[in-house]
Amino acid sequence: MTEDAYEDRPRTMFSASPIFVGALAVGYVMRLFFGGALPFPRAFSEGVGELMVLIALAVFGAAVSTFASGGETLRPDTPSRQLFTTGPYRYSRNPAYLAMMLFGVGFGIATGNLWTIMATLGGGVLMTYFVIKPEERYLEDKFGDDYTTYKNNVRRWI
Repeated sequence: MTEDAYEDRPRTMFSASPIFVGALAVGYVMRLFFGGALPFPRAFSEGVGELMVLIALAVFGAAVSTFASGGETLRPDTPSRQLFTTGPYRYSRNPAYLAMMLFGVGFGIATGNLWTIMATLGGGVLMTYFVIKPEERYLEDKFGDDYTTYKNNVRRWI
């Protein structure tokens, strides 16, 4: 990789995927040691949680499809060649991260695990400050007014 190619990428401190997986693991371990079952009937929790997981998978699939149709991947360590504003990016600047959050919360609800929900939400805070904000600075530098206009019209999450 050339020095220029190396420089043309967001300067994130972490990747979102390990934060997300870590949140799921923390939620599981916390439940083992501290309890934390949700007070909902099992059928209700499973139904709502599974619906959220399915929505998350659909949103993630749409985000991947949008990037793929533009000839790019979701890998955060690669340069952005274009600004995506169609598909799920019309509604959220971070639909893949939103999908991770929906999946984690949905999984927590489906399994009746309050800790998974809390850890997922904590992971969302970490993603906002250590992944999303550096990505936003990169996109502002790269795409200028086009990204600023997009940012002013589309929310970060939903």
